[in-house]
Amino acid sequence: MDEKLIENKVLKLRAYFILVALMVVVPARGETPSDDPIVRWLHISGHRAIWGGELKALMITHASPWYDFLPWVQARRYDPLALASDLEKLRAYYRDLGYLAVAVHLTVEQLSADEIGLGVHITEGPLTRISRASVIGGEDIENAFEQLVGEPLSRDIVNKGVSQVVSGLRNKGYAFVRAEVETTIVAQQAELVLKLTSGPVCSLGTVHVSGNKAVSENTISRGLTFQSGELFNEEALQKSQHLLYRAGVFRSVALALKDSSENRVDVDVRVSERPFQALRLGAGYDTDEDLWISGAWTHRNFGGGARQLKLSGRISGNNRETVLGLRQPYFISSNNWLNISGFVQRERQAAFVQDELGGNLSLERNITTTADLIAQFSGGVVDFSADSAFAEMEVGLLMDTRDDIFDPQSGMLAQFTVRERGRFFRSDSEFLQATAEGRWFRRIPLRSVLALRVQGGMIFELRKAGGVPNVEHFFAGGLNSVRGWGLNELGPKDHEGNPTGGLSRVEMSMEIRTQVFFSLGTAIFVDAGNVDAKSGAFNPGSLKYAVGAGLRYLSPVGPVRFDVGYRMSDDSTVTKRIQYHISLGQAF
Repeated sequence: MDEKLIENKVLKLRAYFILVALMVVVPARGETPSDDPIVRWLHISGHRAIWGGELKALMITHASPWYDFLPWVQARRYDPLALASDLEKLRAYYRDLGYLAVAVHLTVEQLSADEIGLGVHITEGPLTRISRASVIGGEDIENAFEQLVGEPLSRDIVNKGVSQVVSGLRNKGYAFVRAEVETTIVAQQAELVLKLTSGPVCSLGTVHVSGNKAVSENTISRGLTFQSGELFNEEALQKSQHLLYRAGVFRSVALALKDSSENRVDVDVRVSERPFQALRLGAGYDTDEDLWISGAWTHRNFGGGARQLKLSGRISGNNRETVLGLRQPYFISSNNWLNISGFVQRERQAAFVQDELGGNLSLERNITTTADLIAQFSGGVVDFSADSAFAEMEVGLLMDTRDDIFDPQSGMLAQFTVRERGRFFRSDSEFLQATAEGRWFRRIPLRSVLALRVQGGMIFELRKAGGVPNVEHFFAGGLNSVRGWGLNELGPKDHEGNPTGGLSRVEMSMEIRTQVFFSLGTAIFVDAGNVDAKSGAFNPGSLKYAVGAGLRYLSPVGPVRFDVGYRMSDDSTVTKRIQYHISLGQAF
């Protein structure tokens, strides 16, 4: 027998004996002798308004896993006190949603001397709704509370209505408004009376800043959207907190009202500074760029004034880029950010290789805590040739309500951008590009998230003679696009089969991401899209489709993703039906 084969068999036997030894020797974590029976199953029935998984998530009591025979797995045992608490949680949860007559019944089935099954039956009863909602007190308010009529008597719904009324008053100077709700219930009909004590109209007094060491008080003051003497406005305080934290120099920011006179409110701004300098190094692999390494050095208070200086670089199989950028918060106004950067980069595609040297000057205007307006001027040279100099203007609107930028569970992102090159600043090519994208995320049952994305764009040639360079074309296909195709494989190609891109693009994706256990998750997806050589050529019949599934590992630096995409649509220019994608981060 071959020596290598014998060695492999010995290694397998050794691994087997080690596993058996661990199963015999390793004790269960925290396992102690107990007379309480094991909970073999837990069934919840009778529920219609609420998903069963949501109810089980409220409970401490759970069924023991099927693999509890393993010595390091602790079996779930019956705890009567914990179960009694769980049943009361279920009753309270239903009552908070408006099911005031809910009844929760428990049955215990003896399966063996050491095993039981638990059945929880819920009789939801009728839903109590709000038949009347009125307000006593308060002046000059939009009565959002009266709009609750017809809604379920839910704690969250009522609290939201109260909060809207109170916030409206606080934004009009009533800093110390108090609210109390009286509820009368007759035959599943609830009458609500909101009693308001408005208090005096207040103005803003002295602003006290504390906790800052290197960041000056003047810099912090420039980040505030209110001034002493103005009418008290709670929304202005909340936005100021957002703008101060966004500067990046503070670990925490808190604004609180201090002891004040009857109609004058002092504000205490407490901050905690974070380390100003940071060095980040990274390396990874994905199927579009192959191996990549990156690094970034950041000084968050360069020269004072919360000014951020950042030097970053990234090298991969296809691209190289180095960027030096300076970011100045509170430029002229607390809502403005000024960005100046210079870059040198190389982009390599099948049809071209391009070197670019240039710079950007942009101004960001914070409209709300979730929306920004951006204007940017860019210029540079291609392939280090003065004859290929370019200059362009770009204007964009961004709205972002996602709860997490790396792995969002809820919220939305919408952005619209218009970019013009050559008409106002003379360049070899003149064109206008418009792009739009929308993403939407929502939690759904079975510990899952529904993620949707729609994006598209068009390029209009302003001067036919120069044309639009290939590097400016739209491309589709790859790990963040239609995943049944490889990088840039979807769309027009030259006679050698190299992608050339096009002047219009549309893409759509739907993905269901499910957390299986701990940090491991799965995903199933449907992608559709296409690129056309002509501008504005959006034909639904020309869309190409792909389906697939993947795995997600939630690492400390973000989701590690492995996707398998299957090309459903025919494409004579592509030979593979199946594409494999590995990357760091979600597809969108």
